[in-house]
Parts: sequence; structure tokens; C-alpha cells
Amino acid sequence: MKKGVILILLFIVFAGSIYAQTDQLYISVVQPDRDVIPSEAGKQLERKMTQLLTANGISSLDANNRFVITAKADVTSKDIVASTPQRISEKIDLTLIIGDMVENKVFETITLPLIGIGINENKAFIAAINQIKPQDKDLVAFLDRAKEKIVNYYSVRCLQIIKQAQQLASNNEYDEAIYQLMQVPDICDCSKECQDLMIEYAIRKNNAEAAQLLNEAKARWAASPTSEGASQVADIIAKMPANTDSQSKVESLIAAINRKLRQDEKRQWDFKMKKYNDAKERERREFQLRVDQQTADNELRAKQVEANVQIRKEELEAKKRQQAEVQTTRRKMIEAAKSVGLGFANNLPKTITYIKNVMSW
Repeated sequence: MKKGVILILLFIVFAGSIYAQTDQLYISVVQPDRDVIPSEAGKQLERKMTQLLTANGISSLDANNRFVITAKADVTSKDIVASTPQRISEKIDLTLIIGDMVENKVFETITLPLIGIGINENKAFIAAINQIKPQDKDLVAFLDRAKEKIVNYYSVRCLQIIKQAQQLASNNEYDEAIYQLMQVPDICDCSKECQDLMIEYAIRKNNAEAAQLLNEAKARWAASPTSEGASQVADIIAKMPANTDSQSKVESLIAAINRKLRQDEKRQWDFKMKKYNDAKERERREFQLRVDQQTADNELRAKQVEANVQIRKEELEAKKRQQAEVQTTRRKMIEAAKSVGLGFANNLPKTITYIKNVMSW
């Protein structure tokens, strides 16, 4: 139980927000400016591609921003329609493309012949785009083919990715190790192993950072065992994540400093320790609130089950809830680990290169 509490607290430290679901493929909509597509029509095209993804059970919020759907257009004819006001009719071949923006690999394409009529080229283009139906059988098949190719592509490379991540982790390069593991889609067979490693490396990263800060704090105190040195130590340990392997040693260091300082030197130290203890107590209270809320929710569900089903069904439901809680905790820890990989990804100078890749498709 204690181990479970620590893991949940680690999640609270790691994760700022929870938004993803497992067993899902993530594809981002990336639509760079193309000369043939008017600006307003381009925005409508982005919205339509987002609708296409979400209507078919694919998240358009890709944490990696790696797998993308984009579009390019070819205006095959343009005519003036005699009317008041005058209108423009355009025939457009719109090609949708799904690919890997990092490796510059196209997985699947489909070309849609569209016709749009409007008072200007922009309106005619938008009218054509609005003909796209997210549940069209050809589009559904297009998405299914792309999904299968992505899964196959990464299933074949999964062992290689895991080995690369293990090598990075052995060199304490945990951020990049987690980032590499994040590349494997949740729907791949080996994703569970990747997720387990992500959680492990996130915890190891926290422990390593805490140990480094602890050593720094000890060195600072050894160099200056005074009220000023104690104040600097307080600043250092305030940066440490809670509930790591170093926690007991931090508490021992705090106790040693308290014993060393004379009473008239302790004022600033006590103030900073109060802030430190208040912060940790706040973490504990927030966690307890979550526990209390979860307990209340569980009790309510138990009463509802007790009033409506037989004892055997109650036991089965309790087992299902336990499995769901385990899975929920696991998902949260996966997303906590992903936040580390995303921090690494956000520092990669990739945007210009990747958009150039998309433009070349």
C-alpha cells in the first residue's frame, strides 16, 4: 500500500494535466500554408480534418506531434457561373495524407474529387471542403489503412526502440529515453513494455535529481555551517521532488542543521523550513483529499451496487473497480512519464525541418 501511495504521489509531482487515453492512436492536424489554398479555406480544411479524426475514434491531440494528417489541393478547372451576383465554380482534387513527420514517411493517401461554387475563390473552396463527410466509407477505409501501417511500422521497430531507450537510460539520459519510448503508439502490442519503462525511468530520473540536489545541499552545509549556509541549503532542498529515495536523508540533514544552529541564528532557517514543511503538508493534504474523494466515490458505488445486485455480482463489480483503479493509476503514471519526454521534445529544433517534410509530401 505504501508503495502505491508513493507512486501516486510521484504522479502528482510529475504531471500538470491529464488528457490522453490509452489504446488509442494520436494523429495531429498539420496544414501548412499552400499557395493554392486560400487562408480562410485552409482553416476550414483544418477543422474538417479534425472532425474526420475524432468521428473515427482517433485523437487529434498527439502528445508527440509526430503522426500527422495534412492535405494538398489541385484546382483542375475554374469557371464563371452566370448569375447575380456572379459566382465561381471550381473543380478540386483534394489529397489527404497521413504520415510520420519526424522520419518524413508517408503512410497513406486518398484523393477526393470535389466541386465548390461561391461568390469568390475562397467561398468556392470552402464549399468544396464542406462536402467532405467524416463517415464516408472511403475515408474510413483510408484511416484504417493508415492506422494499420503505423502499427506495423512501429511493431517491427519496437525492440530496437526499447534497446535504444535502455542504452540512454544506462547513461542517465532519462528524458530522451522516455521520449524515444513515447514514439510507440499505444495500440502496438509492445506498448505496455514501453509504458512500464517510461514509468521506471521517470522515477529513476526523480531519484537521480533528488540525490544530486541532496549532495549539493550537504556540500553547501559542510562549506558553511552557519545561518547563511542553512538558508542556502533550504533553497536547494526546496527544489527536490517529494517522496524520492532521498527523502529520509533530507530529513536527517534538516535535523542535523537544526541541532547545529544556535537559537539566535535559526530565525531565517525556521522561516524557510516552515515554508518547506507547509509545502509538503499541502502536498499531503491534496493527496488526502484525493483519497477521501475516491473513498467517498467508492462507498457510494458500493451502496448502489448493494441496493441493486446480488452478493456475487457485488464481488464481481468490486473486482472490476479494483482493476479499473489499477489501470487508471497506470495511465496517470504513463502520462506523468510522458511529461518528461515532452519536455525533451519541446527543446528539439524540429519545427522548420518537419514542416518542410510535410510540404514535400
